[in-house]
Amino acid sequence: MADIAPIGSPRTPPPPVAAVRDAVPKGPIPRRQLLLLSLYTVVIWSLGNGLLPLLPKFATGLGASDVDIGYFLALSYGAIALGSASAGWLSGRLGRIRVQMVVMALVVSPLFLLTSQVTAFWQLLAVSVVLWWFGGVSLTLATIVAGLSAGPRERGTVLGILALTAPLGSILGGLGIGYLADSLGFSAMWIVVGLIWLLCPAAGLFIRDVAPGARDATIPGRRGSGLWRMAFLVLLASAVLGAFGSFIGGFGRSLVMRSGFTNEDITSTVAVSGLATLPFPLLLGYLSDRFGRLRFLGLCYLVGVVGLLVYSAAGQLVEFWMGSAFVAFVAYVSTGVGSALVTDIVDRPSLSRGLALFNTTGWIGGILGFAIGGILFAYLGYADGFRVGAALLVAAFLLLVPIARSIGARRPALS
Repeated sequence: MADIAPIGSPRTPPPPVAAVRDAVPKGPIPRRQLLLLSLYTVVIWSLGNGLLPLLPKFATGLGASDVDIGYFLALSYGAIALGSASAGWLSGRLGRIRVQMVVMALVVSPLFLLTSQVTAFWQLLAVSVVLWWFGGVSLTLATIVAGLSAGPRERGTVLGILALTAPLGSILGGLGIGYLADSLGFSAMWIVVGLIWLLCPAAGLFIRDVAPGARDATIPGRRGSGLWRMAFLVLLASAVLGAFGSFIGGFGRSLVMRSGFTNEDITSTVAVSGLATLPFPLLLGYLSDRFGRLRFLGLCYLVGVVGLLVYSAAGQLVEFWMGSAFVAFVAYVSTGVGSALVTDIVDRPSLSRGLALFNTTGWIGGILGFAIGGILFAYLGYADGFRVGAALLVAAFLLLVPIARSIGARRPALS
């Protein structure tokens, strides 16, 4: 007869593997959860994508040179990258991800208001670094919650829907932020942006919290060997190179368009890029659930190469629209497929950190694109600088080949 533990005695805890399996979602993500996460991220992307092409012009008005602007944007993206990396640690260490999403987002709004009062370039730099650190944490926490909430058979679709908020944000921000800057001036624009940002913590209040898997647990059949670790590291390197090339394109476009184009013209390129890519994060996410991730990730990089080559010969607004639409496949579409690939090849106990690291690659690419892009354009000119960006995207594509070889033998559906 089996022993029965007396009342009040401690029960044997379930083994770590069972605990992690219990934490894995059994069914589809609730629609309300996905809607709130999408609202949270679309606000961030709308304001970020709308502001980015105007920052060089705003900084120029404060006395910054092209090289200064490159370093300014690189430092800002360094802050976002550090924030994204910190989100994985914070979510695993502190838990209560929903509370963190609300608090982190709430801090950003007064920093936008403070930006409206800057009168010197160094002041803009100081405020921006702090502001974008909190923004990076907020955005990555939303991705972590989505990844942990999604069931195994819907990861590509769910993360594709969340990635859809980037081009949607480009449309809203591209159409709205430039209009605000032209109509109200930069100072009033920053105040309006700060008020709009409050939608983020408001949405965060109603998001259902999720718990990361136990840190020390492992699940048989998942990574478990250097093979998986190497595939993940090569994926990170590929994503950094892809973002590097993409940001060289966006930075160069903003520099070229400072003369002869209005604020609305400049931000319209962001809106067009969002419109052109709007259906693709969801479509490719859905297709990647059925036909594998890597082929669609590679397709995004090759489309981006075409966009950078268009930039190299662009002079008219419509040509900048075309280049922006193609390059946006790297910035907006590839991230959803890549995040879904991370959830496939990284153990659930490490998923928060894995998604945070993958999200960081985009911002690291931004750091490199802005810091090195300013030097490239100064010494090579804009046309050759854009061609260097295209070469980086080709390198990112080629790095997908060893990933396919590594995981194809064990998980053919991923490749």
